[in-house]
Amino acid sequence: MKTRYQVLIIAFVLSALGGIGYALHHYGYQSGEFDTNREWKLEWAKRDAKDLLELAGRQEQERTEEQRRQNEINQVTADAQTQLDKARLDAANAQSAADRLQLTIANIRRQLAASETSKLSAIANASATRANSGVLLADVLSKSVERNQQLAATADERRIAGLACERSYDAVANTK
Repeated sequence: MKTRYQVLIIAFVLSALGGIGYALHHYGYQSGEFDTNREWKLEWAKRDAKDLLELAGRQEQERTEEQRRQNEINQVTADAQTQLDKARLDAANAQSAADRLQLTIANIRRQLAASETSKLSAIANASATRANSGVLLADVLSKSVERNQQLAATADERRIAGLACERSYDAVANTK
């Protein structure tokens, strides 16, 4: 019976040693796998942090560039508005001068029409015809001046808008 117990004890001891060996091996494997996973996670975290820093730097540069461009465009717009206001003031001054000229022409026309001496003689009739021709030419001239003022005002506005557009493009494209 002693041998039977000895075999059982030996089997039990061998089983226990096998179980302990398996447990140690499994624990070692798990520990190594955990260490490897931890190292990889650390590497990925470093890489992700580096990527985030680069992204933040790029975004900051892009924001700065966009703000610079917007400031340039705002400045160009303000300059164009100033030039446009000046052109409108010049057009208003020209219109005022044209109004004064038309008033002078109207006064001359009245004076020629109301002239009593021009109605009395035959020579005066020829003079009246010349005066009427002069009035007609004065009317044509005043209408021509008025149209030229309109065209000049439109041309000034388009020129200012075109130059502002060109400066805005140059500011955005860095082609100064």
